[in-house]
Amino acid sequence: MIVYEDGCLLAGVDPKEVERIAKGIEKYAKQAQKLKITVFGGSSGTLRFDDNPTEAENRSIILAEMQGKWDGGCGAGWEDDDRILRGE
Repeated sequence: MIVYEDGCLLAGVDPKEVERIAKGIEKYAKQAQKLKITVFGGSSGTLRFDDNPTEAENRSIILAEMQGKWDGGCGAGWEDDDRILRGE
């Protein structure tokens, strides 16, 4: 799991809380994987913060990436000009 502190701070979210939530989700995703259950969440499991829901191009801030088996969409991400990782 990776928590992106810069993105958390930009979103006004405590990075430690994001880490706690991500660890819990990751734990259950790994348990599900052992049971051959797929958790949907894009091509990778992420926690995202939508900082501009009115923008035509969805550029949510990726707060954390988690290990486990994920499915349900592309889940693409890229760095913006300020080096903040953003998602589709």
